[in-house]
Amino acid sequence: MLHLSDIHLDTEYVEGTLWDCDSYLCCREEFGYPTDPSKAAGYWGGYLCDLPVHTLQNMLEHIVSTHHIDSVFWTGDNSPHNTWSNTNEEVTNYTKLITQELKTAFKGTNVPIYPSTGNHDTWPVNNQDFSAPGINYPINHFVDDWLEWIGEEAAAEFALWGYCSIPFVLTSGKELTGSRVLIMNTQVANQGNFYLPGDKFDPANHLSWLEEQLVSIEAAGGIAYIAGHVQPFNFTEQFGARYQALMERYQHVVRFGLFGHTHD
Repeated sequence: MLHLSDIHLDTEYVEGTLWDCDSYLCCREEFGYPTDPSKAAGYWGGYLCDLPVHTLQNMLEHIVSTHHIDSVFWTGDNSPHNTWSNTNEEVTNYTKLITQELKTAFKGTNVPIYPSTGNHDTWPVNNQDFSAPGINYPINHFVDDWLEWIGEEAAAEFALWGYCSIPFVLTSGKELTGSRVLIMNTQVANQGNFYLPGDKFDPANHLSWLEEQLVSIEAAGGIAYIAGHVQPFNFTEQFGARYQALMERYQHVVRFGLFGHTHD
């Protein structure tokens, strides 16, 4: 199994630029070139920078050619950290770009890919409005790119709020009876989401949906695999307490949860 998270791709990364700059994101031409060679961004990347496209491509080529992968969980944060200047369109395009790189790398392998979104994949960063279904610009504009991975039913569900349930499939194409991958949208529990004070109980009915899924999986004798971005210990207090209660109740059903966010 491969878990990818917090790729933070940067198409404006320039080798040789200053990696130790005064900004939140370095290694771009706008921050200049250092006189000290030790502070020049390398070909593969720089410490205070986001990822060059060719580094992602090389990594995926190595993984596919060297390792036996039977599933990919991709848990979001795709755009770079220029949060002061990015837009809905830019954030969307980074998700679409990484989607295409994954399709190219895993073409012909039959490896199932289970994608979810992070706090940098809606705009502005950390924020998503859950006052009505189907109103998020990035989700509406990249969900069709994920159709071949998640299927039409899950895509229609995902387009509403950014979460969905997908059958767990082996590389042979066989579905594990009753088992599901539950893709969470952790923006509903992101402490930096300024929209949440308007709905503290259960934004997007996410917890109700999660419980319904777990009840169904338990009844079918299946297994649940949960994927999201922000880790549960960083959830808002009320959501986190109810999520923990569900995990304790269904601990025999949930095989694991995969999250990213902290870059650890």
